[in-house]
Amino acid sequence: MFPIQNESGKVIAFGGRALDPEDKAKYLNSQETKIYRKSNVLYNLHRAKRRAMKLDRIVLVEGYMDVIGASQAGVTEVVASCGTALTVEQIRAIKRHSLNLHLNFDPDAAGAKASERSVKLLLDESMKVRIVELEGGLDPDEYCKQHGAEAYGQRIAGAKTYFYWLGGPGAHEVQHARAAGTH
Repeated sequence: MFPIQNESGKVIAFGGRALDPEDKAKYLNSQETKIYRKSNVLYNLHRAKRRAMKLDRIVLVEGYMDVIGASQAGVTEVVASCGTALTVEQIRAIKRHSLNLHLNFDPDAAGAKASERSVKLLLDESMKVRIVELEGGLDPDEYCKQHGAEAYGQRIAGAKTYFYWLGGPGAHEVQHARAAGTH
């Protein structure tokens, strides 16, 4: 179980991870209420905001475990959307703390598709976007476990601007997703 907190740190919902790989849903969040709307909440923003303002950047990952893994590796300015595609409301919450966003979604076809969609929304909101690429097909949590905090920090520091990613190495995953009909 993962407590989901609002920007001031008050618990407003929970996210649960299925333990059985046969379960239909990998994650299940609390039902939406007046105080919890998935499209308005970023997981870990209450902890990330101070460091984000100091470093003038926020790292956006896909899931709870990616936030935990990155945080344990020393990248504490990390947040995730709560089981939804990135929304304008979430971007505006990020903008209160930094206009610089490092996007680090999973390096699979779904992650490439989500990255491409998110980049457009982020640019529409005047964000400065960099893409963090991790080799080996690893998500941020797995990468941190296998390569360590220093290697992950170097990947964050060396993130390329979004237009390099769209035309460079990251474009391969986007093109592969399109060819597979998933994009």
